[in-house]
Amino acid sequence: MKLERAKYNYIDKLPQDIQYPEGGLYDIVYESSCKWPHNTALQYFENEITYKDLIKKINRVAAALKAIGAEKGEKITVCMPNTPEAIYMFYAINEIGAVANMVHPLSSENEIEDYVNQAHSKIMLCIDISYPKVEAIIKNTELEQVIVVSPTRSMDLLVRAIYKVTKGRKNHIKKSQHVITWDRFLQRAGKFIGNPHARVNARDEAVIMYSGGTTGKPKGIILTNLNFNAQALGAKYLVPELFKTDYSFMAFLPIFHPFGFGCCIHMPLMNGARSFLIPQFNPKKFKSYITKYKVSILVGVPSVFEYLTRIKFKKGVLRTVKYVVSGGDMISMSNKEKINDFLRAHGSKALIENGYGLTEASGGFIFSPLSVAEDPDAIGYPLPDNEVVIMDLKTHEPAKLGSDGEILVRGLSVMKGYLGKPEETAKTFIKIGTKKYLRTGDIGYADENGVIHFRARLKRMIISNGYNIYPANIEDITLKCKLVKACAAVGREDKLRGEKVVVFVVPEAEASERAIKKELNTIYKKNLAKYEIPREIRFIEELPKTKLAKVDFKALEKL
Repeated sequence: MKLERAKYNYIDKLPQDIQYPEGGLYDIVYESSCKWPHNTALQYFENEITYKDLIKKINRVAAALKAIGAEKGEKITVCMPNTPEAIYMFYAINEIGAVANMVHPLSSENEIEDYVNQAHSKIMLCIDISYPKVEAIIKNTELEQVIVVSPTRSMDLLVRAIYKVTKGRKNHIKKSQHVITWDRFLQRAGKFIGNPHARVNARDEAVIMYSGGTTGKPKGIILTNLNFNAQALGAKYLVPELFKTDYSFMAFLPIFHPFGFGCCIHMPLMNGARSFLIPQFNPKKFKSYITKYKVSILVGVPSVFEYLTRIKFKKGVLRTVKYVVSGGDMISMSNKEKINDFLRAHGSKALIENGYGLTEASGGFIFSPLSVAEDPDAIGYPLPDNEVVIMDLKTHEPAKLGSDGEILVRGLSVMKGYLGKPEETAKTFIKIGTKKYLRTGDIGYADENGVIHFRARLKRMIISNGYNIYPANIEDITLKCKLVKACAAVGREDKLRGEKVVVFVVPEAEASERAIKKELNTIYKKNLAKYEIPREIRFIEELPKTKLAKVDFKALEKL
């Protein structure tokens, strides 16, 4: 794949021919364990796991997977927050040559069932709080073995005790041939004789992550070993300041999202750094996390950093924070300046740097080095051996420098395709000349230095706490209520989340608002993840329309 590197002015920093890894994701971590065996790879509250111990634990999980019948190429579901067990399982799946099917643990029963069935998974790891939902759908899937683990398993005794008092839940796990605990699963490793490691190719399928793509319906996005390995290596060339072996990354962005996995787990593990795992983001503990664990790199969504400025810190307490990377949504220049001023006032020399991407392009595709960090709407340069073209929306030809158009991407970070949906895959790409590009659905422009700037979203999407929420899906679920005649979902500004979901409902004749709300609440809990559930249900006699008789979403956003 020949890419036009010369159009980006940071090209002089790159070697002529970058040698990308030829193997899998596990192979990268194994190499790190040889280079930095005694460095801390993962930290989970007070529990520190060295690279040497990490690879041993991954190998044991890989042996246990083989012992229960896991095969190369099969898709194994991981329904977990950020815990050590989730990391062990992810890389063990890669070690045996299988594919990790990553599912949000707060997904609804119906969503989990759909994701498991799309992947034809026979084996699943899930967090105990999600087990009741998994138990309810096992009979409708091909699942043969469900492994259940508590988030407290790798905590030290004191943190575990505090967690159980403040957040502990009793989930009664029914013992059966289909369900085993994590500890019983690990015991199976002793029954496997041989080496669980399988040789894999860089372009082999490695991960499936779910997103609405360009149509708003959740689809499995197939990402390869090379997608993430090239991203991690390319970032080291584009933003080398982020990567030192004594740096600590705060990993609260979820591993079932490519931005969270790629930037907060795989990148630091490729470079001998430490990843501090947070299973559930708690704004009230954000302050103590940063100060107690001496976090160097903060990677998050704009709403988190905006929240940061409302916390009272002592002067100089943020001096350990070296760099701040924001992604998942755009951040206004006024907020960027406010955050930068806050960082400086509390001892950090960091300037907030933008990242841009989408699940179809491995989460992070464009990053802004410090040289463009203060450019108002700049999102930066594409990673090495990736290419961006701005397409004129009318002519479908490359737009002139400085002119707005749709952001198209091509290169090593772009997905293999949508799981089981060749037609949807084809629709997501467009040819310009002889080259095929992924359509992002976002509007931007390129300047004379090759810096990409973001303008607006072409597709209708709501972003809450960095999660993509698709109004079309919310509307489909809302219309399951027979008391609803019509509806439309929009995003509304929210100080904490960035945006919240508001659904406008046109009731059927004589249907009471109270009855509709009651039924919708039941439907939403069954069919939507918690972060997708509308924060407001508003009633309206008729949806406003445009001159073309389409729903006027802009008018609704102003109501």
